[in-house]
Amino acid sequence: MNRSQIQGFVFPLAKAEYLLTRKAKPGQGGDKQNFWQRILGFTAASDIRESILAAISVDILEAKGSNAYGSRFEASISITGPNGTTRRIQTAWLVLEGEQDARFVTAFPDHKRRQR
Repeated sequence: MNRSQIQGFVFPLAKAEYLLTRKAKPGQGGDKQNFWQRILGFTAASDIRESILAAISVDILEAKGSNAYGSRFEASISITGPNGTTRRIQTAWLVLEGEQDARFVTAFPDHKRRQR
């Protein structure tokens, strides 16, 4: 699928809740809760979702191939948390076969691209 065929974005609140509340063991995927709550200052999952949706656009999606479920895309975006801290994050999206909306998969700090 070409990104120009994408009609919109789907981001279930449950995915944002996972980002806000997930604790991981050190060295195993990082501590999502620490990043979203302590570093960026988010306390509500709905605020995370709205911040990501406000920053994402079809124009910045990069195709990353496909799998058995559909076409994969990624985008690096800047997010400013409620505490005023801005960080770049990498977002992952999936367009299911036969659909035209990109579904949110996950987000994590983008250490490859420094904050501008």
